[in-house]
Amino acid sequence: MKEKLTHDEVNTLIKASQLVREKGIKLNVKEICQQAGISRKTGYQWVKEEQKSNKKKEEEFQKLVHMKVDHQKNLQEQSRLKFEIEGLRLAMEIHGMDNLKVTRKKKDIPQKRKRKQ
Repeated sequence: MKEKLTHDEVNTLIKASQLVREKGIKLNVKEICQQAGISRKTGYQWVKEEQKSNKKKEEEFQKLVHMKVDHQKNLQEQSRLKFEIEGLRLAMEIHGMDNLKVTRKKKDIPQKRKRKQ
């Protein structure tokens, strides 16, 4: 007695039969499904499920590609900003602004008014 076909084998054979049909070669899906011990309807459902799964995997892969591209852009922007900040720090140091502290005199700070009770 022959072994039953696996889920993947049925999917492969049905897809192959569809290709064969498109090319004008005769192959019987019913026989494939009988060999697997399933109905034709189940065989076609398995193929449909696999197609959905493959589509979802492709969409996830495309999202991953876009995320990697965005990540690289963000790394480049971060590098550019670090370079700019270092340049500003050096310019401030050269011009003696690194130790400059701006403080307000008490008279420049507005006083809070006292509330009447």
